[in-house]
Amino acid sequence: MMKVAWIFGVMALYGAAFASATNLLVNGGFENELAPAWEKRTPEDAARRIFRAAGEGRSGAAAVLENLEPTFTRLRQGHDRSIKIEPGQRIELSAWIKTDMEAAGEAMLQFYCLDAKGGILAQPQSRRVTGPADWTFCRMRTTVPEGTAYVMPYLQTRGGVGKVWFDDVSLTLLPPPAPLPPEPRVVLFSDLPEEHAVIKNARTLFGAGLVKAGDDPASALADAEGALALYEGVPPGVWLALKGFAEKGGRVFMDIRAFAAAHGVEAVAVKVGDPASKNLQAVMRSGLTVLRSDDATAGFAVGQVMPRMGWPAGNLFMLPTGFSLAGLEILAEGPGGEPGLVKLAVGKGRVTACDLLSLREPYFRNIDAFYAFTPVSGALGNPPAFGEYYPQRMKYEGVVAEMRRLAEKYPEISLEDEGAASGGYRLWSLNLGGSGRPLYLLYAAAHGAEWEPGYGLMTFARQVADGRLSGVVDLEKVSIKIIPILNPAGYDKMSRQNANGVDLNRQGDHRWEHFKGRDSNNDGVWGPGDYDWKGAAPLSEPEAIAYNRISQMPELHCVLDFHANTSAKANRMGFLSATGHPDNEDLAENFQRIALLRLRGKHLLRQNDEPAVSQYLLDYVSMGSGSPFLMNTSAKGRFGMLIELNGIYRESYGTLLQTDVTCELCRALFIAYPPEREKSGNK
Repeated sequence: MMKVAWIFGVMALYGAAFASATNLLVNGGFENELAPAWEKRTPEDAARRIFRAAGEGRSGAAAVLENLEPTFTRLRQGHDRSIKIEPGQRIELSAWIKTDMEAAGEAMLQFYCLDAKGGILAQPQSRRVTGPADWTFCRMRTTVPEGTAYVMPYLQTRGGVGKVWFDDVSLTLLPPPAPLPPEPRVVLFSDLPEEHAVIKNARTLFGAGLVKAGDDPASALADAEGALALYEGVPPGVWLALKGFAEKGGRVFMDIRAFAAAHGVEAVAVKVGDPASKNLQAVMRSGLTVLRSDDATAGFAVGQVMPRMGWPAGNLFMLPTGFSLAGLEILAEGPGGEPGLVKLAVGKGRVTACDLLSLREPYFRNIDAFYAFTPVSGALGNPPAFGEYYPQRMKYEGVVAEMRRLAEKYPEISLEDEGAASGGYRLWSLNLGGSGRPLYLLYAAAHGAEWEPGYGLMTFARQVADGRLSGVVDLEKVSIKIIPILNPAGYDKMSRQNANGVDLNRQGDHRWEHFKGRDSNNDGVWGPGDYDWKGAAPLSEPEAIAYNRISQMPELHCVLDFHANTSAKANRMGFLSATGHPDNEDLAENFQRIALLRLRGKHLLRQNDEPAVSQYLLDYVSMGSGSPFLMNTSAKGRFGMLIELNGIYRESYGTLLQTDVTCELCRALFIAYPPEREKSGNK
């Protein structure tokens, strides 16, 4: 019997042995002069000095970076492109650091990954050593990204006057992660050229698992998980091969023109709307109305419209009205009742069809094509597991009403008033599990305009209460506090700041006094309304006061802080608390792996400033900033991270993807940071 289920198992995090314990750096103990191995990245001048100090290291000599003024001073190796590490390799950069800097000063390690042209692909940093400090071991771990031609480790200090000593600097290769399981095999039947946009997008979604049928389709299908047929019309022999595959339990997706041709009819073009309309809600209401719940319609409720239109005319190809076939189900229909998304039961399997070839690429502003491939991945057995499509962005009172509805429907959920928020609002939370158990704090929209993950958190609460995560979240062992919107006034105004013009994520007490932002409105003063105005005092805004009260709860175990961004360069990433538990970084690698295994092959998107469509995955997790982020207050000595996703849309058309990814990351959190870890990690 052919295996049909989409395989996404969680495998061991590490390989069996270290790739290398050898230090890849030259003169990491500074027993020789700095040059030529080490280069002074910043020049010596009236503001700074960089030198080797014999006898001042932990053992022997040390490299000293001295700031005579508050400035940024850096020493590096690999500037001659001599350090080359294979993409995909995990590395550890470590050093011992001592400082006599004033309190504003901080020292850290940084690791640059560069392409052949010198372009920066990644530049993760370690946690900071701040102010005066005796010898402190500091490390950072990362995975070298694809396209890296060479790497450069940096030793650096900034922000304060004084000296920093570095010694025993080491760059080593870590054991490789266990390879991800092979991508499920999907056989492509098509006469379209390889450069066709839909073929290229399919290859991006299914990766190495997508293979062409070739001259022997039966052999190609023998061990396949699914089949994808993309033709304007379909040769008779192809339908027979696909039908035979489905009869044995296979899953097939066809463009609806090919499906129609295989059954002796011609698909018809139906006008569903105007994709160029400036009325976002009108575009969102144009497409296919969902009639039945199915893997191909997962995330859309019956009666909702799946935004979907051809460009530029706004047409979709559908089956003729009145077309019937034994075993055929209409999953979604056009405005005149035309069969637009259909499923045909064939033996033990299925054939699903809708118009794919008419759609433009899944770009974040292309509402009409945002979910171009969602029915495809769903029909082939990998639907959004938790995502929910919200047909409209609610006002804050609507969000609270939805929270209240959840609390009234599910005995597992309670609604709590967490106190006042700026602008006359109240802050509300959803709570699950009993008191006194390890507490997981999940929140979003500290920056009010970054609202989409908050909808994902409401969805997560519902999924937990529905029992869909019972194998992961045990409410007998944990408690959960969810604040979907931490900044109600900013949410209603689609503003980063709260009603007092304060950036709540600069209100934390970790190094608040040393943080300096910018006069973004150019009025000559850094103050209320500026991009990252930190407020009059740490934890002084109403929302931050409520947040700090929760942060002081002794049972708080783990924190997950969601943000959003339209830029491809600034989302799909996680940042660890600079104040967190020493094991936080190691556990985060497993967190990322769990998420990748679940999200792979599911969502396709091209974001702002991204050159091409890509899978929507959590690209990397690294150490976060030592700035006064709220998470650096709540996660002191605890676990957790801040995650940036795609968002800040003016309407809710992206919410199926956004809520699904948010829920998957919450799920991964409970696996990677189990409640028992608190006791074992503190021994």
